Amino acid sequence: MLVYSIIFPIVSILAIGIFYKRFKNGKNSLSSFIVWTILWIFIFVFSIVPDASSIFARFFGISRGLDFIIILAFAILFYIIGKLYFIIEDMQNDMNKIVKEVALNNEITLEDEEE
Repeated sequence: MLVYSIIFPIVSILAIGIFYKRFKNGKNSLSSFIVWTILWIFIFVFSIVPDASSIFARFFGISRGLDFIIILAFAILFYIIGKLYFIIEDMQNDMNKIVKEVALNNEITLEDEEE
C-alpha cells in the first residue's frame, strides 16, 4: 500500500471535519462547505481507488486519470484566484469610499488654519 493512500484519506477526513466545524460556527457559508466537502471527497476516493480518476477522465473525454486530476486542480485554483481577486477588489473599493468619507468629514478649510 502506498503512503499517499494512507495519508490522504486521513487528511481528507480531518479537512471535512474542520470545514464542518467552521460551518457550524458560522464562519463558512453552506455553499462553501458543500464545495470543499465535495473536493475532499474526491481526494479521498482518488487516494483509495486511484483507478476512479480514469473513470472520471473517460467520462469527460480525457485520456488519462492523472491528466484529469491536473486539469481539475488547475480549474479549482483558477476559480479560487478569481474569487479572491473579486473579494480584494471589493474591499479596495470599500476602503476608498471610507477614506473619501473620512476626508470629507474632516475637511480643513483655509479659515480654520488662519485662526
